[in-house]
Amino acid sequence: MGIDFQKIKAVAFDLDGTIYYGPDLIEGALETVEYVRNKGLKVFFLTNNSTRRRQQIYEKLLKIGVPCSLKEVYSSGYATAEYVNRLNLQDVFVSGSEDLKEEFRSRGVSVVSSEDARNLVIGYNPKFSYDDITQALRVALKSDLVISCNLDRSYPGEGGLLFPGCGAMVGAIEAASGRKSDIIVGKPSRYMLDVIMAAEGLQNNEILVVGDTYDSDVMMAKNAESPSILIGNKYHPDTICVDSISEIMELF
Repeated sequence: MGIDFQKIKAVAFDLDGTIYYGPDLIEGALETVEYVRNKGLKVFFLTNNSTRRRQQIYEKLLKIGVPCSLKEVYSSGYATAEYVNRLNLQDVFVSGSEDLKEEFRSRGVSVVSSEDARNLVIGYNPKFSYDDITQALRVALKSDLVISCNLDRSYPGEGGLLFPGCGAMVGAIEAASGRKSDIIVGKPSRYMLDVIMAAEGLQNNEILVVGDTYDSDVMMAKNAESPSILIGNKYHPDTICVDSISEIMELF
């Protein structure tokens, strides 16, 4: 699948498995980001991580040596909070980490603990428990909307080892309640790309998605009808595939 690189005005990089593994910067990632910036292109960082606040992800990038601004960072948790805020939804039960709840509160969303809440949001929680399933189940049975941050089955952590993702929490709650999510905000939904394109005045063929996961990164691009590059020892006929992030510099 060819890409007209002359039309590209922005590159949206995935984070976990593309820019870093856990606390470690991936070899060639910083150089590639700098190369793209030096080409005069805008850079954005998109992650399905919903356990940390957008501010924390931004600070992590700075800490590991990736220069960026807060407005260039988008997480599924932040995007979900913005989505809920745009719909002016209140009385929201958040099944997720304390940082995710704080992300919602910081945007003026009323986060409640009542099992009679009118809306349920499901995010990643590394401390997810049976009690969490129980509470979310009861909320799901009565709520107007069930909104999930993403459906990632797993994600690569430190050393590239896989850990259960938000999809594991969503699956448990959906199985217990018998109710599917009404809305998925994070990848592979095109929502984060749509927000960026609207804010930056970009067309869908002007933003390139770079990531290591076909089901989330590439499918988000396909849903937005945007070009994509898949990193890793994988091959798919409908996207450009490279072995490492450094190879992207050879394509421009």
